[in-house]
Amino acid sequence: MRVNRPLRLAIIGCGAIVENATLPALRRIGWLPRVLIDTSPRRLEAIATRMGRQGKRVIRASRWESVLHEFDAAIVALPHALHGAIGAALLKAGKHVFMEKPLATTTDQCRVMTTAAEMGRVALSVGLLRRYLRIARWTKALLESGVLGRVKYFEAREGFVFNSDPSSDALLRPDMAGGGVLVDTGAHTLDLVVWWFGDVEPLEYRDDSKGGVEADCVLECRLASGGTGRIELSRTRPLRNSIRIEGTEGFVEVHLYKNEVLDGSPNALAFTHDGISATDFTAQFPPELFDAELRDFRDRALGKAGVGVSGEEATKSVDLIERCYRARRPLLFPWIGDISETSPISNAQSPALSYGSSVLVTGASGFIGGRLVERLVHGGARVRCAIRSVGRATRVARLPVAIAQVDLGSPADVNRALDGVEYVFHCAYDPRSRSQNTDGLRNLIDACASHSVRRLVHVSTFAVYEPFPDGPLTEETRDGDRSMVYVKTKLDLEKIVFERARDRRVPATIVQPSIVYGPFCKPWTNALAEMLIHGNVVLPDSGEGLCNAVYIDDLIDGLILAAVSPEAVGERFILSGQPVSWATFFNGFADALGVNPPDYWPRAKIVHANRSISRNVRAILADPRRFIKLAVNWGPTRQALRAGVDALPAAIRTFLLGYYYAGTPHRAGQTSLPDLQTLARYTFQAVASSRKAQTRLGYTPRFTFEKGMELTSSYLKWAYGDVLRSVQPMPPKRTSPTTDGVLSVA
Repeated sequence: MRVNRPLRLAIIGCGAIVENATLPALRRIGWLPRVLIDTSPRRLEAIATRMGRQGKRVIRASRWESVLHEFDAAIVALPHALHGAIGAALLKAGKHVFMEKPLATTTDQCRVMTTAAEMGRVALSVGLLRRYLRIARWTKALLESGVLGRVKYFEAREGFVFNSDPSSDALLRPDMAGGGVLVDTGAHTLDLVVWWFGDVEPLEYRDDSKGGVEADCVLECRLASGGTGRIELSRTRPLRNSIRIEGTEGFVEVHLYKNEVLDGSPNALAFTHDGISATDFTAQFPPELFDAELRDFRDRALGKAGVGVSGEEATKSVDLIERCYRARRPLLFPWIGDISETSPISNAQSPALSYGSSVLVTGASGFIGGRLVERLVHGGARVRCAIRSVGRATRVARLPVAIAQVDLGSPADVNRALDGVEYVFHCAYDPRSRSQNTDGLRNLIDACASHSVRRLVHVSTFAVYEPFPDGPLTEETRDGDRSMVYVKTKLDLEKIVFERARDRRVPATIVQPSIVYGPFCKPWTNALAEMLIHGNVVLPDSGEGLCNAVYIDDLIDGLILAAVSPEAVGERFILSGQPVSWATFFNGFADALGVNPPDYWPRAKIVHANRSISRNVRAILADPRRFIKLAVNWGPTRQALRAGVDALPAAIRTFLLGYYYAGTPHRAGQTSLPDLQTLARYTFQAVASSRKAQTRLGYTPRFTFEKGMELTSSYLKWAYGDVLRSVQPMPPKRTSPTTDGVLSVA
């Protein structure tokens, strides 16, 4: 339907995607909305403010029906489960619709929309922006040309650690999201697969959902040509983010969202489409793709030809997603005892709360909190997860839990979160704000008193005794050095627990974990693995200092025992495992990854190198370009820049886009040098004693370092397999010095 007057645009749903991507794109193409629709006055105000002068004149509404005659076309950016109903209603009302992916959560809803669009002669476009990548069109042309012959097999692998910051929790709710990674980022990948290969028949689909939204999934499928394929998607780990296509006459591997041909047979690399060969691609960043799809939608609404994804085409990937979910089977991991019958973590060995107990876990999106939630759910507890950032909660969102966004600094938030709760595990810690930690803990204790909570377990750290004296380290050891910010804050929090909990008559216990490692641990597993993979790790002397390592499931045992033992009230307990030398600890990770073990430098050499690093930092601060590079790599800065980057000068904008969207991969050969505080930690000879926890709580670590590393090794191969395959082959392994190895527990 051709329209002669300017199209009046409405945006329905004013969340993060609109603020960070859609609105900036509309500004760039000169098509700002006339109407904003959202149930949240705060979100409406935020978008209107970003529109500048036009934002003062924009029409705001909570329901689109009330402003039906004020717009001709609508961009719908609502939770997935709402797409079908609102899309059909808008199209039947004669409105052009641009629907953010997926078109809907069921094939039936998609067909209702496509029929309504056809009958009303209005445009229906879907936000599958990878169709506008030059590499996507080049790959389709390559397949249609017959250069690769008949497709025998393909493998698509897309994954990254999810770090977006949505404006609501809809992404984590099955009733609103319609699913997890498969229906979210997977919608883009499946759209390309169906567009390139035609009909796809699922053979087997597995994911890690246990009643929530999946974070990882694997699809085995068959193509109409007779070939087979495998698609693996993840929100929890970095994957290659590519698709490799093998035909009877050749092969090609292309990136899924960057214009890069990663590998290919000579005939594939020689192929040219629209004047572009495998070596001619230039970068296309997401802002350009958002511009293209919205410009295309406007053209289609004005009656012009468009190249975007129509409703009919988008229905094909939704149909595939729906068939996968109908046939889902569990995706098993050897390190998670709650879904693997072969796991060494058996029911009989694991302590648990009474079946049906109601529990609140703060910091549930973190490593310790996340594994605690998994274990509590497996034990039959009813768990409420208190989180601050929705984007970081994808692991717990796969479980049948209640997720609540809670600001611990708000007494009202905390009181709501504790309604009906019997046990509280306080795992949250914010390194950015001392007051958030102290005020939040006070609010939590007050709420525990008001709600007659049976036990509050506060997670502290054995670092409160740092610097550690040599020999046995117990709960009677003198306090650590308060000039260290982390030590001071943790000690202050322990004092608040003892004093305020006593005054408010809250039964509280403090646990002090040592060096916790295991699957998904950032500081002592992931970060350590990444340092070893991408370069050299330096330890002092022969690495003979003691690492008081404890496997995550031993710590969780201790946390649960602290919640149920009458003798735990008013006490603090060190929870450790089997001490090993730091050399043994790092070598365990190096062996699991198949990379070089650490280097060993004299302590004096490391101290001297740290002084050189200080000089390098001063040089960076003196060079604005290098400073900008550092700033863009910091998450909060990147978030702030994303929405406002268009206002920057062209040269700076191009520079920032390159670093923000293209990423900053690790440089091979980096030397990871301990700072002076870490250097001291690597030389301590303290042995953290869990004797008090053993006698009072019945705490008995079940995992030797070898057994803990066996499970951690399975995780590392799963989490970093693609990263390991992408780095340059390492030189032959060096011989590491002899160490004392595993030591006995005090």
